Amino acid sequence: MIKLTNVSKSFETKKGTVHAIDDVSLEVAKGEFFGVIGYSGAGKSTLIRCVNLLESPTTGSVFIKDQDVTNVPAEELLQVRRKIGMIFQGFNLLKTATVYDNIAIPLKLTDVDKQELD
Repeated sequence: MIKLTNVSKSFETKKGTVHAIDDVSLEVAKGEFFGVIGYSGAGKSTLIRCVNLLESPTTGSVFIKDQDVTNVPAEELLQVRRKIGMIFQGFNLLKTATVYDNIAIPLKLTDVDKQELD
């Protein structure tokens, strides 16, 4: 389960404050798949980066499996991220690799044993 509660993210720029996302609350139940769509500049990437905490929300909380992960230590956050499946807009597949090989690369880097990988 992924739950966002009143998540906002603002950035300071030379032109002033940009409110990329403003007071977003949503819940994705186990087994559900969601896509985030919208116009360019609408805050889609910022929202997703807040889900996996590549961006820290300015306000609000992010829950993964009922655990507030908004302020967890970096090492624990790494373990949390490993359990979140997502596809980035620029997913950078290796053109010379098979589908299997492209999926296997990050799993090998996290020491998944060969039998489980297969």
